[in-house]
Amino acid sequence: MNTKTIWEQHGFHTLTPIQEKTQELIKEGTDVVAISPTGTGKTLAYVVPILERVKADKTLQALIVAPSQELAQQIGTVIREWKTPEIRVQVLAGGANVKRQVEKLKEKPEIVVGTPGRLLELSKLRKLKLHQVEMLVLDEADYLLDPEQLNNTRELVKKLPSERQVLCFSATKNKNLEEVNKWINMLPTFVEVSEGNSVHSNVTHGYIECPTRKRDEVLRKLAFSENANQALVFVNSIANAALLGEKLAYHQVPVALLSSDAHQTERKKVIDLFKKGQIPFLLSTDVAQRGLDIEDLPIVIHYDIADSTEQYTHRSGRTGRMGKEGLV
Repeated sequence: MNTKTIWEQHGFHTLTPIQEKTQELIKEGTDVVAISPTGTGKTLAYVVPILERVKADKTLQALIVAPSQELAQQIGTVIREWKTPEIRVQVLAGGANVKRQVEKLKEKPEIVVGTPGRLLELSKLRKLKLHQVEMLVLDEADYLLDPEQLNNTRELVKKLPSERQVLCFSATKNKNLEEVNKWINMLPTFVEVSEGNSVHSNVTHGYIECPTRKRDEVLRKLAFSENANQALVFVNSIANAALLGEKLAYHQVPVALLSSDAHQTERKKVIDLFKKGQIPFLLSTDVAQRGLDIEDLPIVIHYDIADSTEQYTHRSGRTGRMGKEGLV
């Protein structure tokens, strides 16, 4: 399968900077750490060259690891849209029925996308065999290599052959990602697309100055204003998000809470209502929003201030995707 043909078949004649800079490296089998802001086409940057290399021979050749159910499902959807019919792909995410996933594995997919916990679970049950994997992708690698996730990620990587290609893609970088060869046996080429080359020049950043006790009131007013009909609202803890949700609901503000603990079907229902515009405000923590992809999301609100520049970048990257305008 020719990469150029794949791009052209889908109407892509100009690649984004991160796609342009990583294509040949991935095709050559080089380990890559790619840093590029949210909304710059990172998923296709690795999906297309992987599809070029995968053979339809019923052996698992590519494993893509994502930190959330939604991101895993979205990656699976992208692969299905771009692959040829003979290539099989399966999503193994937490929150879904394990027995159905095990049954589906009998079809012997060439590509598996999953969350670390579920992948480890199925591997330990000997239902997911990783001994022939040639390509490993860590999507949102900064999070997967974060101290809280690092042990799971490393345990999963150790189940793969020593001779395999590792691709780390992320919107931001942390110390563990910069020193990834300390944690994972790889010799990466680093590719970084700076903020100046990204779509986020289309995002307007501003702030509303008010006492902490008045934040709820300001949020209520925004919810009923014509200019803020849909916004993703970030809160630093699930407890605070739940409390804020109760306060807004008391004042008849249609609002929903995106919880990382909720079942996959429950989360999907909330996200679908938000996408349809039936809920103006979606409250979320940083963990819960991982992998969330709302096309044309106009506004991101930092109800609680981000703890770091990286966190601010991740949050703000949910709007202004692929060159569209956004407000933070």
